[in-house]
Amino acid sequence: MMITLYGIKTCGSVRKAINLLEKHGVVFTFKDLKAITLTQDQVISWIEKKGIKVVLNTKGTTYKTLKSHGEILDSIFTESSANQASLLVQNPLLLKRPIITCGKSLIIGYDEEAILHLIHNYQNKRL
Repeated sequence: MMITLYGIKTCGSVRKAINLLEKHGVVFTFKDLKAITLTQDQVISWIEKKGIKVVLNTKGTTYKTLKSHGEILDSIFTESSANQASLLVQNPLLLKRPIITCGKSLIIGYDEEAILHLIHNYQNKRL
């Protein structure tokens, strides 16, 4: 089982998560949201697990810009997960970062306690 971290290198929260994983000697795969294309199914699964209010980064520049141009409406919160996922696949910087996956575990946003819990579980399974 492998840990995968999705994010962008310039994001402070992503850098904090990378530093935490490296500090604990955890090998992980980094997927740059600017360089890869996420699948619709992948994003739908994240939305269904955590909810759009967790997955969507409403504090970021991308969200604020698209909202001010009328490209994101408040209805995004009540639309189907397929419609929400389409928007996020087209605009991956709308995703809250970092996104950390390992098996069935999913962490969205920097949550040090959750990341440390994941590291602990991951290391214990590897021993």
